[in-house]
Amino acid sequence: MKINKIALPESPNVLKSIQNGFDSITKHLILLLFPIGLDLVLWFAPHLRITTLIEGIIAEMNEVSGLLSPDFGEMIETGQEIWMIAAERFNLFLTLRSFPIGIFSLLSSILPVENPIGNPIFWDIPQLSIAIMISLALFMTGLALGGLYFSSVRQAALFDEVKWRTILGEWPRISIQSFLLSLMWFILFLGILVLGSCIATGISFFSVSLGQLVIILFGIVSFWLIFPLFFSPHGIYSQHQKAWKSMLQSIRLTNMTFFKTGLFIMLAILVNQGLNIVWQVPPENSWLMMISIIGHAFVTTGMLAASFVYYQEMIRWVEELQLIGKSQSIVEERPTLEK
Repeated sequence: MKINKIALPESPNVLKSIQNGFDSITKHLILLLFPIGLDLVLWFAPHLRITTLIEGIIAEMNEVSGLLSPDFGEMIETGQEIWMIAAERFNLFLTLRSFPIGIFSLLSSILPVENPIGNPIFWDIPQLSIAIMISLALFMTGLALGGLYFSSVRQAALFDEVKWRTILGEWPRISIQSFLLSLMWFILFLGILVLGSCIATGISFFSVSLGQLVIILFGIVSFWLIFPLFFSPHGIYSQHQKAWKSMLQSIRLTNMTFFKTGLFIMLAILVNQGLNIVWQVPPENSWLMMISIIGHAFVTTGMLAASFVYYQEMIRWVEELQLIGKSQSIVEERPTLEK
């Protein structure tokens, strides 16, 4: 009896992809200027605050809190504290850190109000319409610059070179698709947020503790649903796909390589979040924070390069499997067993 044997292609290697990604960035350190530049803007540029608008929200919350139960009133008081911190630290320039495509930033999570040369200039935006227009303009700027960042990192990771003429030539198409992808993400997150808020608020009227538990469970479920979209930007840059098709391909590839892709994503999160604890050790008014900014820029850019390498490996693995499937279907038309 003769049995046909099928040699399966080598599956994507998570650790090798991470190594290759960081190796490529060490050869193109100029790409670190993208995240370093954004952090310097957040550190030293004037701060655009919305203190007047937030104080108005707090005043309205105070009026409402007296009409509710004590447990619900405590939740509102906690919310007021968060809003007061936001009034002090929030800066509209944070919207330069666009999602899901954008330049990584360490200081976007720290929200500094001091720097080594003193305090920055603070400008208050009292009108909501003006604040929204400024935020949208800054977000679109961050999205466009993020497209350049992603394109250059992809070229460095996959081709060991950065061709700026090619990147600038593709910039209009990439910017449009990046905007459409961000819009899809916004609609998705808004739907999840509204649904979760309605459920949690309704349950909180009966039990605050149960409402908090529902919020945690809903967050876990939301992460599980969003997990397959991790590579949704990559198809736009690596495969020249449109936003919607890139999202579908991300879901397809993630499902086909679920365990290895899950390992890659968890490693990326653990590395970035774990090192963020180290990066945030220096005070925001010390020049030592500059070391953290550079270190954060290198790690996040290296992981982005690694993601492009891993994405390309997933594409290669799936294509080879498809070729094997096609060849096997041809062979099956003939006898596979010879007696």
